[in-house]
Amino acid sequence: MVWLVIVAILLVAVGPVLYVIPSKRDKQLTALRTLARKSGLTIQISHLPDLNAKGRDKVSSGGKKRQATIKCATYTLGLAKPLPDAPVWHLARSEKDNVLIPGWGRIGSVHGISISDRVYWAKVRTIIAALPGACIAVRATPYGMSWQGLERLDEQPIDQVIADIKTGLEKLIELHTQIDNEHQLSCSDP
Repeated sequence: MVWLVIVAILLVAVGPVLYVIPSKRDKQLTALRTLARKSGLTIQISHLPDLNAKGRDKVSSGGKKRQATIKCATYTLGLAKPLPDAPVWHLARSEKDNVLIPGWGRIGSVHGISISDRVYWAKVRTIIAALPGACIAVRATPYGMSWQGLERLDEQPIDQVIADIKTGLEKLIELHTQIDNEHQLSCSDP
């Protein structure tokens, strides 16, 4: 009986300590985010609208309307200077609304580029296809480009995941810088 009491006391004392020890996944995420920051990316936790939500995800059991969202990490590569005339859009993986890129739908509207500009959207499709597989959304603003995903490593080395994210975002920045420069030149021509 005494041994049972001792074991119970030890479990009560040691249990909370074991609960706060970081798991293997926590350690991987910390390493991933640390490397991302060192690479010049900023990180936030975001909530995206779930473009693939079913009806049951949009209504509570009590019949109240709710917003179906996905919690994800946002890795943003900021620009040295804003690109006011560059395209602005936000795309997420989707089974519907595949107007611009197959498998990707729009969150909000597209500004600064025509949705019928096939050459531009083909370039964007090529770039985002090379982003790591856990990518669920990509956003372009005048101030930076963002990769949004679930931070699954899928047995890839952490440095490779960050390099792939940063390379993809840099290619989008290069494309948008070129478009911004072309728009500004065409506006300055008499």
